[in-house]
This record gives sequence, structure tokens and C-alpha cells, in this order.
Amino acid sequence: MSSRQEILDAVRRNRPDARPLPDLPTGAALPHDAVERFAAMVREVGGEAVITGDVSTAIHNRYPEARRVISMMDGAPFTAGSLDGIDLVIIRGELGVVENGAIWVAESAMGHRALPFVTMHLVLVLRATDLVADMHGAYAALGLERRTPGFGVFISGPSKTADIERALVIGAQGPRSLMVVITPP
Repeated sequence: MSSRQEILDAVRRNRPDARPLPDLPTGAALPHDAVERFAAMVREVGGEAVITGDVSTAIHNRYPEARRVISMMDGAPFTAGSLDGIDLVIIRGELGVVENGAIWVAESAMGHRALPFVTMHLVLVLRATDLVADMHGAYAALGLERRTPGFGVFISGPSKTADIERALVIGAQGPRSLMVVITPP
């Protein structure tokens, strides 16, 4: 018997008994000013928030110099080829969390898993009706336990990193900016 097999057998013999999962909170009630609070939190984490029904104009006004733009808004598969040199990516967010400004983006909306992370600038479009108060509400609404396994991610603000001397760098490993366009109900 190989050492690998011995280790795996030892792990299998020493597994704890299965226990039922605890009941989790299903989330707080959505505040009456949820859209404004969500927009403020998006700004707090380094992003920009725009509340408008005119998505195209908002994006063009913010990124008029973007040359290579990839929009995944129409649901078409990603066919642009290379992930290199992308100025702007536009993706629909599935759900926004008021307490932290995070937006859930499912793999099916991305077109390619790397797309939200390799672009210079990222725009997430979110309906105001797709907000929840907190992360408990987000997980309850997403129903991840009922979905087919796949990739998805909460995105909160542009890429950033900070060091021990409190020097914050925006756009460290991903998009330099994040704009969230919130469309009214």
C-alpha cells in the first residue's frame, strides 16, 4: 500500500460523524432607502454608483475613451477571443447587497470567468429590485444549495490592496475602476 493510500485511509477512518446544518438567518428586511444606502456603500468600497434608466449614456459619459469594450448584457457567449487589452467590460449583476455594496455575478453572465478581472474598467448593471439587505439574505435569495454547481463571485469595489503602512492601491490585480449602474424599478 502506498503512503498516499495509507493517508487517505486514515482520513476516512477518522472522519467526524455527519451533523445536521444549523438553521441560518434568512436576512434582514430591506431598508426603505435601500438604493441610496447601496449606492453609498459602493462608493465607500471605492466604486462609483449611478442610478439611472439610461445605462448606455451613463457608461459612455464615464468611459468615452474606451476602445475595446465587451458587453455581456445581451447574453451572447464570449467570442471576442483574446482577454488581452480589454478597456471595458459590462456585465449584468444578479444581486446586490446593501450592507457591503457587493454584487453577485454568476458565471453564466460573465461569458468567461476571467473577464471581470482582466479588464481595465468594469461596469456592473443591477436592477434596483435585485437588492437584499445583507449577506444572509443574499445566500437565501441565490439558493446556492439548489443550483447546479458552478462559478460565481461577489464583487465589491475595484481591485485594491493595502499594506501595513495603510497605503491603499486601487487597481492592483484587477480593474482600476468599478461603476455600478443601478436601474430603477
